[in-house]
Amino acid sequence: MALALMCFEGIGSWLSGSLALLADTMHVLGDSAALGFTLFASWLAARPQTPERSYGYYRIEILAALLNGSVLLVLSFFILKSAYDRFSTPHEISAGLMLWVAIIGLLVNLMMLFVLRHAHSHNLNTRGAYLHILGDTLSSIAVVISALLIQNFGWIWSDALAGVFVGIMIASMAGRLIWDSINILLEGSPKHLNPVEIEKVLQHNFPQIKRIHDFHIWEITNHLFAMTAHVEVKINSLNEHKVLLDQMNILIKDKYGIGHTTFQIELAAD
Repeated sequence: MALALMCFEGIGSWLSGSLALLADTMHVLGDSAALGFTLFASWLAARPQTPERSYGYYRIEILAALLNGSVLLVLSFFILKSAYDRFSTPHEISAGLMLWVAIIGLLVNLMMLFVLRHAHSHNLNTRGAYLHILGDTLSSIAVVISALLIQNFGWIWSDALAGVFVGIMIASMAGRLIWDSINILLEGSPKHLNPVEIEKVLQHNFPQIKRIHDFHIWEITNHLFAMTAHVEVKINSLNEHKVLLDQMNILIKDKYGIGHTTFQIELAAD
């Protein structure tokens, strides 16, 4: 559907002379690439783990999301440069054709958004594809408004202005997607988890814990978290060790959704 829309809008932009439609076409091109990356990455991520890939291929999804964001960023710069050129050298535009092409493009994008309305929150890569389509929907709205302004008031400059809006919107979405991808690849702490708070919760719930060090939380892929910590405790038996370890794992999983936890329990110095 995205490829068909790209061809349709590409022909429409060429016939109408609209930069805003051309920007929308390039955005759909990015959508098509993003959807292709998403399908390929999802297929790889579903492969089982191996001794060489102990976490499997989950990070392929993050690499694909990073690539999606980079493609978007390049497209946004190209659109903004073209818009700048149009402001200095206006082109004649067929507003009627531009309007009908934009309306059809908007309807198609709304259909694709409806299909992805629940899936976009599942992982970063799917969210990248969703953001592509959401941005394209907003840009289609901008093109429709621009076509109406040209048709009713003769404001040809609104076409270039719509191109600027599309370019800035794409750059903003790309920046967020790239930043989130890099944060995961650098094994930064997930945004919604505060390591200091988690340490305090552990010490509050388990008085036998005297000190926690070498504490790390990171994201393997979207919604798959891992945590490690060295825990100095006051315990008297091996059974207390096992009970404490089980209770800490249950607390972290139930309260924070962290399923991969590794606690190294050490005897606290007197």
